[in-house]
Amino acid sequence: MPQRDYILRLIEQLGQFLARVLQQRKQNAPQEALQTIMAAFERLFGLEAVQIFQFTPDQHIAMLADGELPETAREKVLMYAALTAEAGHCYVTLGQPKLAQQSFLSALRLVLKARLQFPGDQLPEFAPKTDALLALLDDTPLDGGTRDLLAAVERAGH
Repeated sequence: MPQRDYILRLIEQLGQFLARVLQQRKQNAPQEALQTIMAAFERLFGLEAVQIFQFTPDQHIAMLADGELPETAREKVLMYAALTAEAGHCYVTLGQPKLAQQSFLSALRLVLKARLQFPGDQLPEFAPKTDALLALLDDTPLDGGTRDLLAAVERAGH
C-alpha cells in the first residue's frame, strides 16, 4: 500500500505542476511555464532534465511504466503528454512554431501509445484530447508511424 500512496502523491504533485503551468500561461508567462514543465518532468522521471532528454520517447514510456500497474503507468504517460502539450502552447506564445509542432506531435504520440499499451475506460481529465491535438497540428503532415498509431487506436475502439 505505501507504493500506491507514493504514486497517488506523485500524480497529485504533477497535477499541481500542471495547474501552475496553466496559470503561468494564462498570465502570459511562457518562459516561467516552460521552467515549471521542466521541473515537473524532473519530478516525474526522478532525473535531471539533461538526463531525461538523452532517452527516446519510447524509452520514456518504458521508464514511466517500469514496475507500475497498467493504470498507474497510463496516468504517468498521460501526465507526460499533458505537460508536453502545454510546452507546445508555450512555444506558440513565444513564436517558435517548429518547437510547438514537435511538442504537439510528441504529445499526440504519447496519448495514442498510452491508449494502446494501457487501455482503460476513460481518460483522466488532464489527458490531452486526440482531436484537439490533431486540430493543433492542422496543416502538419503526420508521419507513417503516427498515422499507424491513430489507425490502431481507431481499430481498438478507443
